[in-house]
Amino acid sequence: MKKILFALLHGIGVTRFAAWWNRKRVIFLCYHGVTERSTRAIEDSKALQVNRQRFVAHLDFLARRYHPISLRDYLTARDTGQGLGDYSVILTFDDGFRNFLTVAAPLLIERNVPATVFLITDKVAMESGKGNRFWSPEDDQKSLSWAEARLLKEQHGFEFGSHTCSHSRLLGLSPPETERELLHSLKDLVTNLAVDGPALSYPKGEYSKLLAAEARKVGYTCAVTTDRGYNEMDHDLFTLGRALIGDNDDEAAFAVRVSGLRWWLVKTLSIVGWSRPAKTTKMETSVPPSESALQFTE
Repeated sequence: MKKILFALLHGIGVTRFAAWWNRKRVIFLCYHGVTERSTRAIEDSKALQVNRQRFVAHLDFLARRYHPISLRDYLTARDTGQGLGDYSVILTFDDGFRNFLTVAAPLLIERNVPATVFLITDKVAMESGKGNRFWSPEDDQKSLSWAEARLLKEQHGFEFGSHTCSHSRLLGLSPPETERELLHSLKDLVTNLAVDGPALSYPKGEYSKLLAAEARKVGYTCAVTTDRGYNEMDHDLFTLGRALIGDNDDEAAFAVRVSGLRWWLVKTLSIVGWSRPAKTTKMETSVPPSESALQFTE
């Protein structure tokens, strides 16, 4: 049903209208991994590992209609008051899978598309050295090493941020545990990659006002959620939204997500009561429900 709806909206031009309407906003996309597998792995139940050819189609679509920029470009524009070009889009990758090095990065480098990778720093520390640059199935589960991340940063300009130390659900941790997850991960990035004021990606997209304040306090420059895909130039830097992209996203579905139309659909269904209620905790009650908890998410 969803695929039919997305195909219809794309076919009659609604996605183009939504993209034009949101052209002054900056679209953030959230990927996880890019794989060479021809069929989906059993353990990838949420289809977060995007097939290489599907990813190429996404990049080709962006090349025709959007203007990829780096997260640094967005933050600099906000600091200086400079404008950004219409249809700006930022690519981010959560979890720091090694297939970013072996599959995604070569495609991005070839097209001169910047990206930010959010690392689970305890997992990075478990890896050592530099492996070969050819994809293997293990790359869909393994993390990048610090050496590989440095290579991607220093030779190709990719940016790196924190996905915390262990990828634990922060809202369920005690204050000392939360501080460790945020602060130690930040220090690891500064020490190993010389990152000046890294960005944070909240695990599972879950956050609260208190958590956002803590991230600001320990020294992050911004933090990203999965609430929505687009961001105004004055949007709160610690609740930046992203559109979650997966392997089920053909051109029509991708167009719906990158245009910002999907958020309108989610919001409309939420208002009329047709979407599943988001799970909340005591700390979350003052925060809009994450997009990942609503009907249209894969």
